[in-house]
Amino acid sequence: MADLSPKVDVHHHIVPDFYKQVLSGIDLSAKIKYPSWSPEASLAFMDDHHIDTAILSLSAPGAVIAGSRDHVRALVRKWNDYASELCSAHPSRFGFFAALPGLDDLEGAMSEIGYVFQSLQADGVTLFTSYAGQYLGAKAFEPVWAELDKFHAVVHVHPNHSFAAPFTTPFLPQPLIDYPHETARTASDLVLSGRKRQFPSCKVILSHAGGTLPYLADRISVLSATIFTGILDDEHSPRGSEQVMEDLKSFYFDLALGGSSTVLDLLNNWAPHDRILYGSDFPFAGGAGECFEATLESYRMDSQQSGGGRGFKFTALVTKMSKTNMSCKEFVSVSQKQFMESHRTMNARARLSQEQRPSHTNATLSESMSSIKD
Repeated sequence: MADLSPKVDVHHHIVPDFYKQVLSGIDLSAKIKYPSWSPEASLAFMDDHHIDTAILSLSAPGAVIAGSRDHVRALVRKWNDYASELCSAHPSRFGFFAALPGLDDLEGAMSEIGYVFQSLQADGVTLFTSYAGQYLGAKAFEPVWAELDKFHAVVHVHPNHSFAAPFTTPFLPQPLIDYPHETARTASDLVLSGRKRQFPSCKVILSHAGGTLPYLADRISVLSATIFTGILDDEHSPRGSEQVMEDLKSFYFDLALGGSSTVLDLLNNWAPHDRILYGSDFPFAGGAGECFEATLESYRMDSQQSGGGRGFKFTALVTKMSKTNMSCKEFVSVSQKQFMESHRTMNARARLSQEQRPSHTNATLSESMSSIKD
């Protein structure tokens, strides 16, 4: 029997008209046609795929396309206010990861972090894999991580164009190969620089099943602790290959465009199951997303029918919540038994009056995720 339990999509993009207008005329060297989007399209997709709640986010290239620092800040603020309004209009269906100016605009990024958490009650923030030629572990970005750590922030890391691998051929658009590499690069930078260990209150989600990180994890952990020992020189850096591996596995991983049996086998055997989350990459995934969705469903059903012989626990891959009136910020990854118990409680909540219903601004997602074992 198909498992139609509610689930949360932590990798779900929106492309408002005002953002698409800024994109027009920009050569991204990726041959990507930006899809049409509307709130109704997101809701229809969610209903078709039994997605209870989507956490909305801004995709690459982000707000930096606006040009000047002031224009970037204005676009970020407009996007965040728009996303917050969508969440208020659909409190049980939408949450959002706030956009930030480039981290090289330290003042702008710090100011927006305070605004989105204190005024908009965002579910977290989206960071891109690099800014101004630096990955996320850069010392220059330490104040941003300190501020995010203060809010116990959920940080969704999305790849963007690589400064390390400039465009070389029309047959290799960067999202094809370089995006997964960029995710592995910035995650490794966070770990080896010591930034991941320095700010443990941040819950960091890597897009696309962690990119190439799971495949390279053993190489990274062993070589960084043997051949390249000099790179582990920060006071917060992991000590030895075991601590490097521990930190690499401390990320969360969404399954957007990662629903192939090869990727699922690798991630399932390497990553802690309670750190694997569902993601769709709507609306950019298109037909490719449907293909990966079908594989993911087949993989899950194979596991169910075989009694979980592959060690694959789909209940750990999805984040459960009620469609009734539970805020998207209260969701937490639970086992099927726990879900049934909480479902009874949530049904009772549904009988409360409209005035008593929790709003979009209830307990933060980061607080909910703190119940997941670190």
